[in-house]
Amino acid sequence: MNEYVLAAISVTLATVVSFLLEPFTGYLSIALVYLLLVVALGLRLKRGPVLTVAATSALLWNYLFIPPRLTFYIDRLEDGMMFAMFFIVAMAMGHLTGRLRRSEIAERQRERRTAALYELAHQAAFATDLDTGLGAAVGLIESVFGARAALLLRLKDHSLSRLAHPASSFALSQQEEKAAAWAFARQAHATKSAEPPQDSESLLFPLQGRTAVMGVLCVRSPSGKSFDASERELLEAFALLIGLTLEKDHVIEAFKRAEILETSERLRRALLESVSHELKTPLAAVQTGIDVLAKQIGDDERSLATIREIQLALRRQHRVINNLLEMTRIESGVIRPKVDWCDVDELIQAAIDLAGENVAHHALAIETNPSLPMVKVDQPLLEQCICNLLLNSSANSRSGSKIIIRARMDENRLILSVLDEGKGIRETDLPRIFEMFYRASDARPGGTGLGLAIVDGFVRAHGGAARAANRETGGAEFTLEIPVETMQADIVEKLA
Repeated sequence: MNEYVLAAISVTLATVVSFLLEPFTGYLSIALVYLLLVVALGLRLKRGPVLTVAATSALLWNYLFIPPRLTFYIDRLEDGMMFAMFFIVAMAMGHLTGRLRRSEIAERQRERRTAALYELAHQAAFATDLDTGLGAAVGLIESVFGARAALLLRLKDHSLSRLAHPASSFALSQQEEKAAAWAFARQAHATKSAEPPQDSESLLFPLQGRTAVMGVLCVRSPSGKSFDASERELLEAFALLIGLTLEKDHVIEAFKRAEILETSERLRRALLESVSHELKTPLAAVQTGIDVLAKQIGDDERSLATIREIQLALRRQHRVINNLLEMTRIESGVIRPKVDWCDVDELIQAAIDLAGENVAHHALAIETNPSLPMVKVDQPLLEQCICNLLLNSSANSRSGSKIIIRARMDENRLILSVLDEGKGIRETDLPRIFEMFYRASDARPGGTGLGLAIVDGFVRAHGGAARAANRETGGAEFTLEIPVETMQADIVEKLA
């Protein structure tokens, strides 16, 4: 019932009662009946109806009971004072009781909000899985608001699902799906009055997590009933709590996946290292046996040729296993360069010696500046880098072609380059040429795809970078840039 209608009925009844009491109590006591009515209605009605009742009661008391009756004229001073005091007290009582009622309503709303949020948080925290928690949230919305609710969650590709979560209590219409997509994209509440989802029958709240929107909550009010401001505020709090719960579950799942990946990677490294060591031990025994057999054969050329083929195959197998071990060290992060003063020319020559017979059928050219200073690097690691680049160039160049090794300084960086006259590198292979186990599409069979990955790993361990490019004249060019500390020649002479 409208509060003003209820106020009018109450004033009418109070006036009737006053007519019955007035012969026994006198007209002055009737003021107390009207004051009691103002207080009683102030505890139930809003401020407007209560103040209206206070003003109306004062006028009725004057018109109907204060002599002369049926007029608003007051001839006695004391009656005028009583009327004025009654009017002031009635208005004050109406105002105070209205404030008291509003405070009571606000307190009830706070209690309701706190209880609802606590219940939602409790159910979400103790749910055995996410689906159970979302089902409890939808059920709580239905019980608190008497409304139906649906959830559209974010997919793995960060788009919004078009299918409502199974816990939802109603299926969304096409207009509601469009409105939900709009709310999800703009991270905004969508209502009937919002643009563009004008035809949506539901209130839509984005499930805002701490860093991202995890979906959309759709709430359809019963029989078209609109939600007031406090209910909307509580629904927003529900949506926020559901969003944080979804984000927490997402983070936990990501953490579990990361743990599984880390464990798998650790097992892979351990297995690779174990297998590599197990392979090296029998190879060492075979190498020793071959060396002894070569001494016993003497000058038999046919037998010696066979022995050399076996030794070449053993060295290739050693290189593969060493590459696996070095890659394992790089992947496990145990590579720590032990830098010391190093002559660049000696470094290059040591790398050529390490490559050995594999580059014997190529014309090697070393281009360095005689004034190159001593540099502080981990010489064994860089020897292996240049050796791997030489082996790569040798494998991809025709026999007798030229392979150039250059070294120069660019400010505080040592630039080492290996250039060949081979077939070059396909443009599609260039971005991945230094990846582990990656082999070019036109690579010859027999490689492992680890040599250049080891180069990249050792150079990065020095804080430098490796890159590859094709030469304009044909062939490939591999360049290593390494930040180094240098020692000038005059200081070297003083130390000599």
